[in-house]
Amino acid sequence: MLTQKRNIMKQSNLLKYIVFPLLIVIAWLCLVLYTFNDKPDMNGDNFSYYIYATSLAQGEGYCDLSSPGSPATSNFPPGYPILMSPLRMITDSVVAQKWLNELFVLGSILLLYFALLALSLPLSISFTASFAGLFCPRLLHFSTMMMSEASFLFTSMLVFFALVKLCQNEQSQTSELRSPWFYVMLVALLFTYHIRTQGVALVVGVLFLFLLRKRWVALITTIGGFVLGCLPWMIRNKMLGLNGNRYLDTIMQVNPWRPEEGMLSVGEVVTRFFDTLRMLIFNAFPSTVLPFADLNPDQPTYSVTIYLLGAVVFLLMFYGAWKLDKQRWFAIGYIAATLGVISIFSTPSGNRYITSILPFLTAFLLIGLWGILTWFIQRKWKEKTFPAYILLFLLILSKPGLQEEHLQAQQKYPRNYQQFFQLGESIKKYTPENTVVCSRKPQMLYLYSQRPGVNYLFTKDAKALITDLVKKDVDLVILDALGYSSTYHYLFPAVQQYPHLFPKIVAHYEDTNTYLLTFDKAAAKKELHIND
Repeated sequence: MLTQKRNIMKQSNLLKYIVFPLLIVIAWLCLVLYTFNDKPDMNGDNFSYYIYATSLAQGEGYCDLSSPGSPATSNFPPGYPILMSPLRMITDSVVAQKWLNELFVLGSILLLYFALLALSLPLSISFTASFAGLFCPRLLHFSTMMMSEASFLFTSMLVFFALVKLCQNEQSQTSELRSPWFYVMLVALLFTYHIRTQGVALVVGVLFLFLLRKRWVALITTIGGFVLGCLPWMIRNKMLGLNGNRYLDTIMQVNPWRPEEGMLSVGEVVTRFFDTLRMLIFNAFPSTVLPFADLNPDQPTYSVTIYLLGAVVFLLMFYGAWKLDKQRWFAIGYIAATLGVISIFSTPSGNRYITSILPFLTAFLLIGLWGILTWFIQRKWKEKTFPAYILLFLLILSKPGLQEEHLQAQQKYPRNYQQFFQLGESIKKYTPENTVVCSRKPQMLYLYSQRPGVNYLFTKDAKALITDLVKKDVDLVILDALGYSSTYHYLFPAVQQYPHLFPKIVAHYEDTNTYLLTFDKAAAKKELHIND
């Protein structure tokens, strides 16, 4: 009998620590190879992260190399560029940075798996709930971009894992401070916040857990440690006269990209908050964790069916989080705070900002569904549970989304972007290093031109826009066809009004109407009476 128990234990450990982790690694590798996109994304932010990482790698501090004079920046928190910089010291490869993100995703799923095991959930549901997180098309989409989602997910999952380990041996009020897991949690918490400001929601989740479990010493120490850990970044920005958080300025704006549209009233901000919250619960959540759900968070619509689907998904997630025992308050607090933060800072369109919590949401959904199905089974057959592995068949529903990611990865850049990048390469080849280029996406252009760039002023006042070009010492101007309406709202009319200030067409792509123009600073300064 004893030998039999030992054999069962060995088999169980073999599954827990070798077979299932290996299956996660194999599935991850297959999915990455199928969906991997080796091109820089057309989202401008990923170019900014790369530039900031380059600045750190070159020992120039946290600066924007793409701007004239390489000024210090606080446009994004420094966490993700810091993680990128060691690799950037070795290679300038964009693909290498993308693979780093993919490793962050793998690490996140493994941490989730072992955290669920440590919470004493059955092996079957621990594996199923974590494994399913790999098959989210949106997560795979962002993991192959030089964006902060993957690193944010990894550090937040490390916080969760450390909390699980920390709460396993609670004794006295000071027991947490004697555990190395408390300091792992605190450091990961600080780093998560410095990767994305959205990490404040993670802080809320941790404090919520300590508060409701009455772990006062851990609560106070976490607050103190977090505040102290944030001071260097805040002091640095204060000393340099920088705004530490660009998002705070946009809360009250109708449209951050169209400042002339004005500011929102307090009542309008509240309305937008609830509109965004409704979009998240009834569109974004179902459409991301249920790939078959035909919902579009970018253009949310609502009906009785959509409300019912969203409510069912949300309640199953809540129930799944509730079954996490000691960690239920962290899970509930974190998700609720994330919803609040996104609803404050975002408009009711799209579900990008929940990308970094998708493995949590998927796991909670499957745990909740497994719990409900087990409850039904136990009503008839006591001591029985629903076989969680059956839920893995639901992953078939991810096939269309995965196929779409595969097709996107194989596609070339659209013609208008190809031409934009070609202009950058030509500028690098034929212009001096101090040439200043004005374009709609200066960071994106910098990767190809290696020339400092600026954006134009978002104003319909042509004189003010031209004056701004003079003050920014612009030499070349790109009239792009990237699809941003601002070029046609602001830059194009100014060029039309003062065509003689843009005397030479250096390059012109007729099929997209993309232009590279010279800018006569001296003539503009004289004509518009611009003082130095």
